[in-house]
Amino acid sequence: MSPLVSGLIPIAGSIAFGWLLRRSGLVRAELWPAITRLAYQALLPAVLYVTLASTDYAGVPVGSFLGAMTLGFLAMAAISLGAGLALPMGGPTLTSVFQGGLRINGFVVLALAEAAFPPEGVVLVAIMFSVMVPLVNVLAVAVLTIFCRQDRAPSVSRVLSRIATNPLILGCLAGLAAAAFPVLRPAAVVETASLVGRAALPLILLTVGASLDFAALRAAPALLALSVTLKLIVAPLVFWGLGAVFGVTGAALAALMAIGAAPCAASAYVLARELGGNAELMAGHVTATTILAFAALPFWLHLAA
Repeated sequence: MSPLVSGLIPIAGSIAFGWLLRRSGLVRAELWPAITRLAYQALLPAVLYVTLASTDYAGVPVGSFLGAMTLGFLAMAAISLGAGLALPMGGPTLTSVFQGGLRINGFVVLALAEAAFPPEGVVLVAIMFSVMVPLVNVLAVAVLTIFCRQDRAPSVSRVLSRIATNPLILGCLAGLAAAAFPVLRPAAVVETASLVGRAALPLILLTVGASLDFAALRAAPALLALSVTLKLIVAPLVFWGLGAVFGVTGAALAALMAIGAAPCAASAYVLARELGGNAELMAGHVTATTILAFAALPFWLHLAA
């Protein structure tokens, strides 16, 4: 069995276990939001800090990787928006197609990287969060604000403030600063953050499973097929092509392809619900891409290799 498949099996199993926990009622429904906040806002920043602070960046192709990745997200934003404008659909549905083609669940990518990629790939996936979080959130909020009728649109200052204080970005910045200035990574702090961070990815994968909504798969199957095609077929091709343009190879290309073929993040559903998008379509898209990504990821990674 290949390391990639061996790495994907426990990830899929953890997600399935999270779904079973929610369905069984063993973990009460009202507890899942608190578990999600704990994992995303407290534990995962510790993982990012340790990963980035402990890395020797000599020979790591950070520039070419970030260039290909950033253009990949911008290209998918343009393609997804173009698809939404070209086809007859309302504004809220357009925004969900847009988010579906753009957003990724970076935590699934990080879990896969830790299980199956060499250290260089793990570092690049960790660095991804520092660029992806602000870029994708600004684009998503802008499109939702333009195409959804809202009583009160989110202010620019509020959006920028939320991005600037995002714990994932702060964890990345702290880790990069600690890599540059060793005084910022005392052994006791690194060891504590490493110990705390070990709980992050298992909890996050459980929350991904708990968020799956199979009933939403029945809503607008044609639109769902469009958004899934954008996410799991078009996006990997775009990221693969840009990787070739920027000369990205090896572990960096594997990380780039995993980003391209990753499932959509559940945060897309939350944002659609808050800002007037088609939340039901978004829930179906998150569920469908989460399931199908476990076929798409090995396919694209083996093809690129």
